Amino acid sequence: MFNSILLVCTANICRSPIAEALFQKHFPSKKIGSAGTNVEELNLISTVAEPGSVTVAAENGLDISKHRAKQVTKEILAQYDLILVMDEYQKELLSNYSAGIRGKTFLIGQWINIGQIKDPFGKGESEFNTCYQCLEQAVMSWKKRIPH
Repeated sequence: MFNSILLVCTANICRSPIAEALFQKHFPSKKIGSAGTNVEELNLISTVAEPGSVTVAAENGLDISKHRAKQVTKEILAQYDLILVMDEYQKELLSNYSAGIRGKTFLIGQWINIGQIKDPFGKGESEFNTCYQCLEQAVMSWKKRIPH
């Protein structure tokens, strides 16, 4: 059983903050968090979520305005039972942290025939809306599979 879920994207400012808010909404009794694979490299520690993500989340009743970007670490990964990533590259990166990570890391979109969730960073409103819709579908697909 999964009691804790970590959402991971590249910079932890576009996709994973939205996914985190969606999981918090649908799994209020579970520990939900998010982090990024390249936050330190991109010099984005404690950066707020992208305005496009904040807007699309708010339009759908979610508040991610207080979100701050975090770098994924071995210690953070160890705190979660299930780790959901946006693409295969992130899945591969996380497997380098420790041997046990691969077995609990999955694509967030694996059940919805989308697989990877495209990064809307630097793009327009349409891409942020598409990203939100894909993430919402993905979360609903996990909701069918995770007891809550």
